[in-house]
Amino acid sequence: MAERAAVTGLGKLGAGIAMAMLAVGLASPGPAAGQATPQIAPRLTGELIGAQLDAAQHDLAARATESSGSSLAATSRKLGDLGRDLRKALGKDMAKPIDTLGNDEKAQAYRAEAVVQRAQAFLEASKGCLGQDVIAMADALARTVALKATASGGSKLPPVINGVETLDRRPLFVLHGDGTGAAFALTGENLFDAQCASPVVSATDAQGKSQAVQPEVTGVLPNRIELKLPAGPLPSGSYVLNVVAQRKVFLLGCTAQPPASAVLEVAPAPKVSVSYSVTQTCPAPGGGQGRALPAITGDMPVGTGKGTVAKYVAVNGCADPLSYAISATVTFGDGHSSTVGPISQIASAGITAGLPGGLSLSWDPSVHQLVVRPAASSCKGVY
Repeated sequence: MAERAAVTGLGKLGAGIAMAMLAVGLASPGPAAGQATPQIAPRLTGELIGAQLDAAQHDLAARATESSGSSLAATSRKLGDLGRDLRKALGKDMAKPIDTLGNDEKAQAYRAEAVVQRAQAFLEASKGCLGQDVIAMADALARTVALKATASGGSKLPPVINGVETLDRRPLFVLHGDGTGAAFALTGENLFDAQCASPVVSATDAQGKSQAVQPEVTGVLPNRIELKLPAGPLPSGSYVLNVVAQRKVFLLGCTAQPPASAVLEVAPAPKVSVSYSVTQTCPAPGGGQGRALPAITGDMPVGTGKGTVAKYVAVNGCADPLSYAISATVTFGDGHSSTVGPISQIASAGITAGLPGGLSLSWDPSVHQLVVRPAASSCKGVY
């Protein structure tokens, strides 16, 4: 009897514990209404890529209306062709994850998706660029799309390049061929197999002729190849980067994969010059509103537009000025110019103003110095 009572007591205790745990679970706070929960991105399908191509085609067509003389309108139409070709090739498999497709269809889908990424990068990076740089960036995109459209061949894990970027991860489309060298990276998928030799990277022009300045591989990952260009003159035009990677295959060893390509455009840097006018206002004899002295004018040093340049301005009309007024004129290589100012501030306050061409002008009254530097919104797609 005592044993039976003990067992019964333990059973009741266990049931009580279970009910208590259930109550705690029910009382535990769940996700608040409207609160986002972590989600995994959907697998890449032909349908998703097709929709992205359509959106990029529309955005490029809109940008083409703002960039007369560029190749953007033709590139927009080419994206439409790529979308139709992809839908025809995949047919009823458009809704399937592309990793489940045959090798050729998979490679075609990956190349189309790479075009989408490059077009999106162009749309973002070309903001704030001068017209000359936008045209060069558009040419790099056009050549990229043309190469992806005519590429063929596939494999189980096809190498694909979907971006070119600086080492600090800014999208890159144009090299200003000043001969000083450059460092940048190719990004993508399946670019390196650690069981095989490093990928071979070579450079040609648009016609397939080898470039005099060849890239050097400085680092490799499956999704990234870092390159260095030695110092040397680069002719204007397309700088086509060709990548041949290897992958280890069972019983066959390391075998060459279908080539992947990327394009940069080599173009001269836009010529930009900045002239300035600094006017000092001094106290008027006997008080009053003060009097403006004759403006001091001049030109900023050579190199404006490529980096930060500074110049000391000798303003010594009076020991205790009331204010300074600054104006600046930016002149571009095609001859057109634009003026900002005059902008006036009390003598103890600095002046900062945005200039056309993605530049910023600042005046420091404590040291009588003008500084011109690229603004935060300046062109990001050039090196």
